[in-house]
Amino acid sequence: MPLRVHELRLSGAPSEAEILALALQRAHLVKDDVTGFAVVRRSVDRRHHRAIQTWTVDLMTVPGWRPPAALPRGLTWIEAASVERVRGESPLAHPPVVIGSGPAGLLAALELAEQGYRPLLLERGDAMNHRAAAIQRLVRDGILDPESNYLFGEGGAGTYSDGKLTSRSADPRSARVLDVFRKYSGLDEVSYDWRPHLGSNRIRAVVGRIRQRILECGGTIRYRCRVDDVRVRSGRLEALATAAGDVPAEVAVLAPGHSARELMRRLAASGVAMEAKPFQLGLRVEHPQSFVDRCQRRAHEGPPSDYRVAARVTGRSVWSFCMCPGGEIIPAISDPSGMNTNGMSWSWRDSGFANSGLVTTLEPAEFGADGVFAGMDLQETYERRATEAAGRALAIPAQRMVDWLNDRRSTELPACSTRMPLSAVNLQPILPQVVDAALREAVRQFDRQMPGFISESALLVGPEIRSSSPVRCLRVPGSLESTTVAGLFPVGEGAGYAGGIVSAAIDGLRAAERIMAAHAPPR
Repeated sequence: MPLRVHELRLSGAPSEAEILALALQRAHLVKDDVTGFAVVRRSVDRRHHRAIQTWTVDLMTVPGWRPPAALPRGLTWIEAASVERVRGESPLAHPPVVIGSGPAGLLAALELAEQGYRPLLLERGDAMNHRAAAIQRLVRDGILDPESNYLFGEGGAGTYSDGKLTSRSADPRSARVLDVFRKYSGLDEVSYDWRPHLGSNRIRAVVGRIRQRILECGGTIRYRCRVDDVRVRSGRLEALATAAGDVPAEVAVLAPGHSARELMRRLAASGVAMEAKPFQLGLRVEHPQSFVDRCQRRAHEGPPSDYRVAARVTGRSVWSFCMCPGGEIIPAISDPSGMNTNGMSWSWRDSGFANSGLVTTLEPAEFGADGVFAGMDLQETYERRATEAAGRALAIPAQRMVDWLNDRRSTELPACSTRMPLSAVNLQPILPQVVDAALREAVRQFDRQMPGFISESALLVGPEIRSSSPVRCLRVPGSLESTTVAGLFPVGEGAGYAGGIVSAAIDGLRAAERIMAAHAPPR
């Protein structure tokens, strides 16, 4: 069992030998007391004249070594955490089906494949290369493919949302997820950086390598195979209705992502129990990256800086979300009749702009209507309003922040990272009034936290309305199965149980474990 050493502060870019030497000194050990060490966490503070790195490392002590009864401050004796795999005895009649290849579906399929279950992965969009080509047609020619875009396709929406792997989860599966991304990216720092970032270019490569591993282990993948409904007999899953015909399935992992609206409505009509849940919405703000760098660091050079701001206003919280240093603003849509924005970046983060969502939470009581899909209806309403305000499909509504605060339409717009056309509008009508009012009060507080946040160069676009799902599929806590359809395992962001790449992937792994615990592999 390792001895964990916390808060090792070193300037510059220390070598492994320097990190180990400081850890041994802090632990009052010598080299002969350990067989090696592993980095657990690294964070970087760039606010001062020098970049200060803070490291947490595990020292692997020699067999038989035991810590003193009272460890000094900053040291922890770590008990090994593991997830026990249990195999069921009854073999499946058909391979388990995974619906969707976002992080939840992809990790579920990988786990099932490596354990010999030969899963069938159904993805409504294209494989990665074809998906990238479809996105290129969108930004170059204004041609939107409703099945293969920034939302749908291999890798899910998270592939084109910066590739952030930040997670606060204490679940031991978190290390397993990060190790998968480390293994398939070839970047060791993924497993220990405080805010690991792959970028959309590298996460695309990771997804392709995971796909290859699933296939090598006997799994099957069908692209352009949209799941439209479930077939249920006596409360148990019997088959999946797809665009290419019915697929027999006694177990299926439902990981469709937060934008499969038509599927969720059909599932509810077929008896899959759901409830309305709170969701986040707001606008996306963009500044020159140089402004953020000046705020976040002093004299030294370094990679593009990020930020996080938060405020409590009029009884609700407003905060920055999915902050993309050196990134670009994208249209996260699958239907040209509505507009929704998001941010992404490549690994090099060199656009010269920094964008971030500014969001707050809307509770079901604030949706303005009752019913499971009241929040989804509200999302669609404001997305359509955005397109109507822009005056044409695929144009992103935009306004200078200073004009928005003063209720005047922008006569011209500052430079922007997006490759889509901008349309100068009044943004107020494209959000619920309570959200617009909260954001106005919050940005004034943000300007005190980061002087210059409100400026002529600050641009607002929107709406940012799909950062989380407004619907949750009800499931049994122990088995993770749907409460009304046995054999169906709703997981990830679309099912209402995750909020990012890592947490969604963890949820997918948990579902795979439950399937394996109940069933043996298909014969």
